[in-house]
Amino acid sequence: MTSKENKSYARLSIDQPAPYRIRIQGELEEHWSDRMGGMQISSQTQGDGSIVTTLEGQLIDQAALFGVLVALYNLRLPLISVECLETNQEDESPLMKVRVEQRADYLEFIITGLQNDLQTPKPLETVLNSCELAGLSRALVDYRGLTGLVWDDPETGYAQGVGQLYREYLGEGGTPVKIALIGKEDVIEAWKLSEEIVRGYGLELLVTGDYEEAIAWLSSVPEVP
Repeated sequence: MTSKENKSYARLSIDQPAPYRIRIQGELEEHWSDRMGGMQISSQTQGDGSIVTTLEGQLIDQAALFGVLVALYNLRLPLISVECLETNQEDESPLMKVRVEQRADYLEFIITGLQNDLQTPKPLETVLNSCELAGLSRALVDYRGLTGLVWDDPETGYAQGVGQLYREYLGEGGTPVKIALIGKEDVIEAWKLSEEIVRGYGLELLVTGDYEEAIAWLSSVPEVP
């Protein structure tokens, strides 16, 4: 391995954001971008008439990468290559990180770092993909360690985007997931407005600032068959 490669990937880890390029055989339309973690999608016809599609963009961790690969597999699109692009060694900003811990009957997602509107995918993709892979239908998402602007204004359209993503997930055969979302007390009131919007898309969601309340609510909800 060259010294340049050592420098480029020195801080790469499974729970850190990184840019990726994925190439597949066949055509994938651009409207799949949200389901693929917000990656940019482009297709090119080869000399033999076959079509190769490239997906490129930053994913929040390798669990999100795995979720994209599973989605492509479910679409029966053969994988050609997966490449991690060079990480930016000069960027010391604490980007958003997602750590996943499996409990007895639910997954717990601990989100820390700095919210960045340009950073994709939003954590919902990781939650849905991870629950699907674990065979669980309950999730606790803890945002208390995240700084910056987080889903605080329903007028921005973020709540609608979350709801639409969940509706598409169900339309593709995904298992319904019930989510308890924990946030800091200073944003809970605004988040409650978004909670109602998201519920309108069929996602059963609790927004609270109390960890124990979130656990009790998840425990009281019957498991989805």
